[in-house]
Amino acid sequence: MPILDRSRLRALSFSVALPALLLPGLAGAQTAPVTQLDAVSITGTRSEKPIGEETGTVTVIQEKDLQRRSVHRPQDAVRYEPGVNVGNQPTRAGQGAYTIRGIGGNRVRVQVDGVKLPDYPASNPAYTRDTVDFDSLKRLEILRGPGSALYGSDALGGVVSYVTKDPSDYLNEVGRDWYVGGRANYDSADKSFGEGATAAGRVGAVEGLLNYTRRDGHEVKNKGALKANPQDYSSDNLLGKLQVGPKDNRFRLTGEYLQRETDTNVVTDRSATVLDSKGEDLTRRFRISLDHTYARPLGFIDQIDWKAYYTRASREEVTKQQRLTSGVPAYRFSDLDFTQDIYGGEVQAKSSATWFGMKHAFTYGVSLDETKTERPRNRYERNLRTGAVTQSFSGGPGVPPELFPNKTFPDTKTVQAGAYVQDEITTGAWTILPAVRFDYYKLTPSPDQAYANTNYQNFVVREFSDTAVSPKLGATYKIDDRFTLFGQYAHGFRAPPYDDANIGFTNGPSRYEILPNANLKPEESDGVEAGLRGKFKDGSSFAVSGFYNAYTDFIESTMIGTRQGITQYQSRNVSKATIWGFEARGEYRFLPDWGLIGSLAYAHGTNDDTDRPLDNVAPLILRAGLTYDHPTQNWGASVTATHYAEKSRVSDPSYFKVPSATTLDLAGYWDVSEQIGFTAGVYNLFDKKYYNYLDVSGFQSNRADMERYTQPGRTFMVGLTARW
Repeated sequence: MPILDRSRLRALSFSVALPALLLPGLAGAQTAPVTQLDAVSITGTRSEKPIGEETGTVTVIQEKDLQRRSVHRPQDAVRYEPGVNVGNQPTRAGQGAYTIRGIGGNRVRVQVDGVKLPDYPASNPAYTRDTVDFDSLKRLEILRGPGSALYGSDALGGVVSYVTKDPSDYLNEVGRDWYVGGRANYDSADKSFGEGATAAGRVGAVEGLLNYTRRDGHEVKNKGALKANPQDYSSDNLLGKLQVGPKDNRFRLTGEYLQRETDTNVVTDRSATVLDSKGEDLTRRFRISLDHTYARPLGFIDQIDWKAYYTRASREEVTKQQRLTSGVPAYRFSDLDFTQDIYGGEVQAKSSATWFGMKHAFTYGVSLDETKTERPRNRYERNLRTGAVTQSFSGGPGVPPELFPNKTFPDTKTVQAGAYVQDEITTGAWTILPAVRFDYYKLTPSPDQAYANTNYQNFVVREFSDTAVSPKLGATYKIDDRFTLFGQYAHGFRAPPYDDANIGFTNGPSRYEILPNANLKPEESDGVEAGLRGKFKDGSSFAVSGFYNAYTDFIESTMIGTRQGITQYQSRNVSKATIWGFEARGEYRFLPDWGLIGSLAYAHGTNDDTDRPLDNVAPLILRAGLTYDHPTQNWGASVTATHYAEKSRVSDPSYFKVPSATTLDLAGYWDVSEQIGFTAGVYNLFDKKYYNYLDVSGFQSNRADMERYTQPGRTFMVGLTARW
């Protein structure tokens, strides 16, 4: 094998070019254009702060960037974000979960306006948290690394924050007390059309907003010989807001409703006994919240914010199959449901003081939420010769029949309460940020007859509770008005989830069963990050950082033995892992209207129990591009090249090693007038066949349907916006 193959040469050329983007010339224009590091985030510290002043890595994807790329899927939103990935499941579920630096799923907290998004059982990969309408957002914020010091459980790997638009965002755009707008876009990747309308108004101290979006589309196309299962979907999203009072004493009522219907021809279900399989899925998410900001001095308190909320997520997964049962034609109907209700509230206050010449900015608060989770399952089969209907299905030798309706885990109530405090200390060029949070959680199962129908072994489920303490210590040092050093240590944890702790289920035909485990400990992480940022008068900026994250007590399904030929599994705290790596991104404004952009993300993961690679860590990804924005900001364009390195480091030599690939994207925008704007983009311009590694992680290299998991070939998006 040659020392440097073609893939490595490409990666090397990107690496050599990247420093030129990250270390721009120090001489700049007389004005100081806004840089990438000036974007404001609230996720990193629970207070508005430019991301260039954060002690860790936080990125903000602004509304204009989402709009100019006609984003309507999470995968498109983070297309150019180093260290952040979203997978896609081409058989039925579609867009998957966020993965941040190799940690994903329910180990990443996802929230909308500070209200956490309901999760889904990890035991069913067909479920997804892709339940947010991007047309309603003003920004998307991503915190990399443990975030439990401020957000508690589930922020083990990071935090994804969606921030929806307020009435003032539209009214300030047009400079008057009313706004009406519309939008439409098309994405050839899934042949989807999106249409939306917005109305906002102000009367005195009262502001209101209604935002509606409709989208109709199909399965995401791929470049492989095997296509994704045929699919049709339609979604509706409604966002409403009512705000009363001035900015320093404001009440805000928010309502959200999303509904998505998906019909799938599940070709991948077909076999000698399954002649035809159709899926009908209905996903709903609802939220109502009331929050209040009081930013007038109240004793030693400078500002106090509180919110109360209720959110509900549900998924109805219906499968209709034509089958042969013992050689006899049959019709099988399955309805697998999931519902999660979250009631919660929080109070947060801010205070400031100066002690011994050091400025202190305190942020502190308490939160409480109660989550109720249910997962009922129902099934019946009709003999098409006799008309006989049964809800009892053979369990195989030594196993009683499986009876429906049933539940694989009992209805569960989870209570989580937390208290946190953070102190931002500023002295000279230093800013030091210690924070700590205390969490209490309690899990209470309520087994019933439906649970007993699958738990014929009478596995015992128990109530349990525990506590966790999550510290954080960060700092920044401003070398001069251009360069800033930053670094932090942060601890994260995730409470044992309901399905791992309480699942009790026997699958007779497949000869396995899963046992509950009330003795699970929280998953924990300890993360260290350090880096350097720079921003310059010509609008150039860069950020480079390295990180090291250690994870303990990962919960995994583990084979623990056999019983009468049935393999037994149980969720246990078994894994220790480390993930380290580095990231870089920058923009060099070599002319006032022209910029070179670049980014890099590399992570190296190891299962410390086995000393083998972690398979959920993506390979090296490099990006470089050129941007142009006309001085009037009425039109602009960009070209971006992305190189995906080969994934050769896998835990098993039989696993698929994803080949390297390089793609090229073109995008542009044109605001014809103050009222009308167009956007367009062509992605994977040269129609390359490539894989998103997370979609095929852990697949055998000889897997027959590998081609089904290829990414889309050449696609395009176009969009139109109108406002008055």
